[in-house]
Amino acid sequence: MIHKDAYIHPSAVIADSAEIDKGAYIGKGCVIGENVTVGYNAVIECHTTVGDGTRVFANAHIGGEPQDYSFKGEDTKLIIGKNCMIREFATVHRASTKEDVWETRVGDNCFLMAYSHVAHDCKLENNITMTTFTALGGHCRVGANTVIGGFTGAHQFVRIGTGCMIGGMSGLRKDVPPFCMVAGNPAEIEGLNLVGLKRRGVTPEVRMELKRALKIYMNLTVKLADVTDKLAELKQFDEVKTFIDFIQDSKRSFQRS
Repeated sequence: MIHKDAYIHPSAVIADSAEIDKGAYIGKGCVIGENVTVGYNAVIECHTTVGDGTRVFANAHIGGEPQDYSFKGEDTKLIIGKNCMIREFATVHRASTKEDVWETRVGDNCFLMAYSHVAHDCKLENNITMTTFTALGGHCRVGANTVIGGFTGAHQFVRIGTGCMIGGMSGLRKDVPPFCMVAGNPAEIEGLNLVGLKRRGVTPEVRMELKRALKIYMNLTVKLADVTDKLAELKQFDEVKTFIDFIQDSKRSFQRS
């Protein structure tokens, strides 16, 4: 159902089962999936795809232009996955043209709480929670099953590995390895996110091996260039491989303290 006082651009494609509330704005080139709800005065500016079952709450603003001096109005995109929750006054911007794929992307089952911000060119995997007043700078990457505490800010290009827990009011300036708990400004690693690992059914044997991996990683007498060789000596569970792959793929400095 589309409220008579909503604005729908003629080029927008909206599923019959979607509900668009009073005062909502759906702009050029938008695609709104099945059972999507768009709340009062919410804005989906343009070239944005919203996956099935996602809820965009009152006064959220997604699909706006990137905050980038070089942007010249190109038709970049925002892709929102299925069954996400985008709460009041949250903002998610479309991509710039500085990456090969001109897309900002939010995965499935993500929860972006009120006043959270996802900047241009970010890529969020599935099952991510960003609590109130969190902000990701441009080009950030966030792994699946990560929780980011309130009032946390991540510098542009920072990567956060899968399964992390980021404490409130943290400042992220370096990459955060998978399965870690970090907090502080600047953020420091406080250990493994054991609660998250247990909740996802990771066995005690795997958790113990991840503890060994983190201990090696945190040992500053081991050069970062040698860390992956040391980690290769551990049992190569999938989670340990994820930890190693993340380190090998870095283009930026790591949080090691």
